[in-house]
Parts: sequence; C-alpha cells; structure tokens
Amino acid sequence: MITLEMIDTGVKIAGGVLISALIFWLYLRRHRTLDQKIVEDVRKRRELLERVAANVGRVHHVYQQYLGLATEFTRYGQQWPRTRREEMARVGQELVDVFRELTEAESTLLLLGEKKLERTLRIYGSKIVNLRRQVHAEKQQFSGDEMHVIDEVKKEISQLRESFFDNLSSRYMPPARKSA
Repeated sequence: MITLEMIDTGVKIAGGVLISALIFWLYLRRHRTLDQKIVEDVRKRRELLERVAANVGRVHHVYQQYLGLATEFTRYGQQWPRTRREEMARVGQELVDVFRELTEAESTLLLLGEKKLERTLRIYGSKIVNLRRQVHAEKQQFSGDEMHVIDEVKKEISQLRESFFDNLSSRYMPPARKSA
C-alpha cells in the first residue's frame, strides 16, 4: 500500500533528479558557449594573421620588383636606359606607397600581442628602406664596397623574411590540446 510518506519521498527524489538535470543542462550549455567563443577567437586571430601575411606579401612583391631593377641598375650604371631609370623610380615610389601595408601589419601584430613578430617585421622594413636609400635611379655608379654592402643587405632581408614567416606560421596554428 502506498503511503503519504512514500509519495513525499518519490516527489523529493523526482525533484532532485529534475534540479540535477537542469543544472547539468545549464553547465553543458555554458560549456558549449565557451568552446564556441574560443573557436571564434582562434578563427578571428587566424584571419588577422592571414591579413598580416598578405600585407607583407604585397610589400615583398614590390620589393622584389625593385630589387630586380636595382640589380640590373648596379650592373649597367650610366649605360642604363632612361626608360629603365624611370621605371625604377616608379617602382621605388610604389615601394614607399606600399609601406603603409607594412605599418598596418605591424599594428595588427601589436594588437595580437605579438611583439617579437612586430619587431622582426620592423627590422625587415628598415632594411628595405636602407637598400632603397643606397640604390636609387639618380645614382650614377657603384663602388665595389657599395656593391658588397648591397649584397649583404639583400641577404639580411631574405633571412629576416624567412624568419618572420617561420615565426608567423608557428603562431598561425593554435596549440594542440594535450590529452590526459
């Protein structure tokens, strides 16, 4: 026979189960929301790093054009045609204009807390500026020492770019979670 105490106990047990289920459901819902936020944050960070890589890529593309013309210019000196000098001056100005993107990339890296990457990128940019100051269309000829310095600067720029992209790619992928 079912007594009032048995009904009371059954109601208390059912209420406990319902409250436990509700708390567990709220916990899971909150946990999923946090995971989604983490995934969204990682996705946004990756997008920003991709934008940085694209900006640096554009700068490097114009730098490569300038470098090709500068290398040709150092070989021919005064015998270099006027049209090529004008092209080098135009690409040099384009290099100056595209540096805005390098500054944008540096700002984005600082926003992300990537001070080491930003420093590497700043040094990379200053080396390109240094090269541009040494090789310009108005210069008439180059000494052997100047040629050697230009070659060294080109190597440093190449190494800085490689180092930057190595570090950027390691930051691009989120750290893997360690399994227990």
